[in-house]
Amino acid sequence: MLEWHRRTKYDHSASDNFAGGHANAMIIGPGGLEERSDLWLGVTLMAPHVRYPDHDHAPEEVYLVLSEGEFRQGDGNWFSPGIGGSFYNVPGIKHAMRSVDTPLFAFWALLAERPH
Repeated sequence: MLEWHRRTKYDHSASDNFAGGHANAMIIGPGGLEERSDLWLGVTLMAPHVRYPDHDHAPEEVYLVLSEGEFRQGDGNWFSPGIGGSFYNVPGIKHAMRSVDTPLFAFWALLAERPH
């Protein structure tokens, strides 16, 4: 029931195979199975050896990683949270991900609207 989409705007930081090697789906949030504006829960799937472009956004974000893969925050080193690992992106931080020899599968959640 998920609608998978490819990111169409990206820069030189993405790998050459990015356009055809990734897909995102919204589970909860705009266009998701449950329409909400305050919380977005989605999933990303990437083929082996694909680099997602550097990007940033105002909402804070948490990832739950269900495969091997590497992630980067700011100008830091690439790191692997491991299968079942998670990590947090503070609001506005530049971040990216890349798959290794196997596909990358990860859930992400953004608190799009902070409660008052």
